[in-house]
Amino acid sequence: MANQRKQTKDKNLSKHPRLFRKFVKLLLFMGVLGVVALLSATVLFPVRDCRAEGRTSYTEEQFADALGLGEEKLNLFTANKAALTERIHAALPYARVVKIARRLPGTLVLTVEARAPALAQEQDGLWWLLTGEALLLGTEEDMPEGLLPLAGAPLEAPAAGQYASWANAFTAPRDVEALLICLRESALWPGVTALRIATAAFPDAVYQDRILMRFGAIGPSVEGVSQEAALREKLRVAEASIAKADAQNPLQRGILDLSIHGQAHLTPRWDEGFLR
Repeated sequence: MANQRKQTKDKNLSKHPRLFRKFVKLLLFMGVLGVVALLSATVLFPVRDCRAEGRTSYTEEQFADALGLGEEKLNLFTANKAALTERIHAALPYARVVKIARRLPGTLVLTVEARAPALAQEQDGLWWLLTGEALLLGTEEDMPEGLLPLAGAPLEAPAAGQYASWANAFTAPRDVEALLICLRESALWPGVTALRIATAAFPDAVYQDRILMRFGAIGPSVEGVSQEAALREKLRVAEASIAKADAQNPLQRGILDLSIHGQAHLTPRWDEGFLR
């Protein structure tokens, strides 16, 4: 019995060195991995250049400057793609970054699209150009042809590469985007001559420089109805109301109140101020 216990004890002792060696090897392996990871994040794989693919008027040198490649050390694998995208959009507003890919040994591949202005708003003697998503692109002395003018509330601290905001207005960029999308789907679109930023409600639209369509308050979603669905219904009602009014007087001017769901009320106006 004593001999059996001794043999068991000797057998357990003989296992300990092997377990210890395995443990040491595991620690060494993890240490090596840690060193490799640290080097990868600091020394290895620095971003040396970038490539731009897609439609854009900017050069690769401009993209590199926007990324700060000459001033800041970026790592190919740890660089934050969202932060890099924001840098590019702020510095090069006419470019939209679709995707950023990594290519060894140290290249960022940018897939980009060209942004085009759709709207223009005059302020302080200059025309600010905006995309359909209400992103500010820059200024021009004269309003380019083919853009839809914005009126109403003034821009608040406008800056190229930033989304627009308007002083004392509740309008958000997504409201402008939704209105443009739905107007383009509507039969009224060929006659839309301006948008107007209202101070306390959804943006208005001007039809043929004679009828101001007021949509009232439309949130992102009301009682399960999406913003776009509510807008489409209001535009359907507006089409019918304008067609009825034009049948009686094609020169009819006024404010078309669409704030009540499913209803339209046209108030005649003959002064010029109501469209501003």
